[in-house]
Amino acid sequence: MKYLKFDSEAQFKTAFAEYTIKTEDGETLPSYIGSSAVDVVGVIYKPTGKLLTDAEGMQYPELAPIDGWHVNLSGNAVPEGLKAFEIAAPVTPSRIFAGD
Repeated sequence: MKYLKFDSEAQFKTAFAEYTIKTEDGETLPSYIGSSAVDVVGVIYKPTGKLLTDAEGMQYPELAPIDGWHVNLSGNAVPEGLKAFEIAAPVTPSRIFAGD
């Protein structure tokens, strides 16, 4: 599995432009690039360590976004045009493909 990180959704869309599929209804992102499935994660939120309390008195963790716009590829190869966005595998990924 490969992990990609973009500065923003706009940068992601620009980088993925050559892989975007044109449909009658507009544009759609690819489900696959070659034999790699594409999982657009987007913004990832992580707990801050602070607890918040809702109107019923229930506590829940406060979440804050981490930098970047994230995409996972199921394969072991990153297309040449996307290599600049590849990052090292996170220690605790937010999402993985089944079987990984």
